[in-house]
Amino acid sequence: MEELIQHLEAKIKTLMQTCQSLKHSNHQLQAGGRLILEENQSLLLKQERAISQIETMLSKLKTLENAP
Repeated sequence: MEELIQHLEAKIKTLMQTCQSLKHSNHQLQAGGRLILEENQSLLLKQERAISQIETMLSKLKTLENAP
């Protein structure tokens, strides 16, 4: 009976360590995910600015083409 209890205690300890390790990994993944989302937002803003600048340049070029 004592062996069974020790065996179960060892399994519980292993499960608790695994749980802690998984929690730590999960927190790291969540933090990484947040960083990726922030970077994505930043890149989208840069893309929008670039598109706007290109549209402005195209508009100016069309104006120059139509000038006498």
